[in-house]
Amino acid sequence: HDPRRAALYFMIAAHADQATVDDLTRDFDKHINRMTVAHETHFVGNDAHPTAVISGLPGSVNPVKARVVYVQSPTEGNETELHAVWRMEVEMQDNWYEAYVSASDPSTIVSVIDWASDSPVPPAGGNLNALEAKLAAGRVASEDKAGSYKVWKWGLNDPESGDRSVEEAWHDKIASPLGWHTISKKNNPSGSPDWLGKHDKHGDDQTYLNFTTTWGNNVFAHENWEGRNNWINNYRPDAGAGLKFEFKYDPTTGLDESPAKTPKDYIDLSVTQLFYTSNMVHDLYYRYGFDEISGNFQQDNYGRGGKEGDGVIANSQDGSGYNNANFMTPPDGQNGRCRMYVWNTASPYRDGDLEAGIVIHELTHGLSTRLTGGPANSGCLGWGESGGMGEGWGDFLATTIRSTKDYKDFAMGSWAANQVNGIRNYVYSTNMTVNPSTYKTLDKPGYWGVHAIGEVWAEILWVVSQKMIAKHGYSETLFPPQPLEDGTVPIGDFYRPQVMGKPLVPKHGNTLITQLVISAMKLQPCRPSFFDARDAIIQADELLTGGENFCELWAGFSSRGLGTDASLRNGTPWGGGVHTDGFKLPAKCKSHE
Repeated sequence: HDPRRAALYFMIAAHADQATVDDLTRDFDKHINRMTVAHETHFVGNDAHPTAVISGLPGSVNPVKARVVYVQSPTEGNETELHAVWRMEVEMQDNWYEAYVSASDPSTIVSVIDWASDSPVPPAGGNLNALEAKLAAGRVASEDKAGSYKVWKWGLNDPESGDRSVEEAWHDKIASPLGWHTISKKNNPSGSPDWLGKHDKHGDDQTYLNFTTTWGNNVFAHENWEGRNNWINNYRPDAGAGLKFEFKYDPTTGLDESPAKTPKDYIDLSVTQLFYTSNMVHDLYYRYGFDEISGNFQQDNYGRGGKEGDGVIANSQDGSGYNNANFMTPPDGQNGRCRMYVWNTASPYRDGDLEAGIVIHELTHGLSTRLTGGPANSGCLGWGESGGMGEGWGDFLATTIRSTKDYKDFAMGSWAANQVNGIRNYVYSTNMTVNPSTYKTLDKPGYWGVHAIGEVWAEILWVVSQKMIAKHGYSETLFPPQPLEDGTVPIGDFYRPQVMGKPLVPKHGNTLITQLVISAMKLQPCRPSFFDARDAIIQADELLTGGENFCELWAGFSSRGLGTDASLRNGTPWGGGVHTDGFKLPAKCKSHE
């Protein structure tokens, strides 16, 4: 089911130049190996299968979007039958095709629709503006550079959760040792010339650039009102040498003209908020093991392993759609792309950039995709239960980040969607009356898509996390302490006293379950099932604590149907099968029933 073969067979049939067709036919496998595939997931929607984005298809002017669908085709006797096909959007110089190619026999083209008229597409006019970035004067040094962001601070989910505050420039000294606005010149994707500003020497052979816009080593944040793939020259707010990202927010400005105009009036804030949240996510996940060698997203890896040159491209107010968000995760060494949309669910329209839970959910796709099956493989969470868990981890970690010491239920996307209960079937709750989801829920109508599957997985993890908090207590921060001058990490009230030769163990329930969930992603196989992911979390606890939470973890899983006697009959990697709840615990955990 490799979409690259279907795409290349289609291009052989569609390309007008015979010499190109001959080349594609003659060197078919060579062209296949040059093409790459990344899976693009969406925050909402009923799609059972996420989109595969194919890069490097000869003859296509943009990456090709492909997804598996079913179409009816006629057979002998005036009957029809269903065929699984790759539905592809192939944009060529003079045509834009909606093509349907057999998934089982990629040389068979079932149907083609051309979205373009027969006249050639005119080239885009005008010259791109120079990069909207300036370099701050002063030598790059290890100490923080003064600056501030007026944002909804980390832990506040949206404008209704609290007021904005001026947060002093901060970065984790382990995750982002040179801060959020500095990139090595060799890894600066813009290739910006020296005339843009002064650059500074750092060491004998490395030049670093200090930017005063939302452009840095981990994230490139900018507006994308036109919904374009080109992003280098998109608008970014410039905070000046003082790095004071303090911009206005008036959700009613322009309402008399159009409810769609309002978000554009506070674009500086939107881009700043997206940059701030995305960098906080980068630094947090780094401290829990999503580092360079594990495939995280950074332009410069500081010589710490992994492939570099892949900071996140973060599009604010992306013009390619409404009421959604998505993230594309190619293999390590290629930029991830996050697209945040405006939501037309209220008047004035609301900006998804301002709801941290949505941003965190999307960035978590990068985490789970890079860790599951290794950073070189982006195809392990594409379908079925594995694809659903990709959605579920995003919801769970976003909910964990916004949670507080005093327990309460949480909804996903409620502010942007202007719906109290959010955009999932249920809010996340330990109360079975409020959220009755169990493993068996996957058999219900409407639970074939990855988002519905993900809701069940996130709910199970939420229940498990509360078992851990009940045992170990709650930490007010998920961030570990900053390192001391000698580079060692203090234990403080975050970690347990360290055992010689053993890794640091988070002390509290919410920090410990966060560590176990992220560590388990590295342990589980490619295309994991719920059972695989459950077992990986239990294994992660065994490796970290010696298995001291064995029964608490099993108690949480079994309470939502993932006990030792749970089963799946006739399941496939694509989904389906009959799920049976199991509520039994291992024999040594009977006291936890």
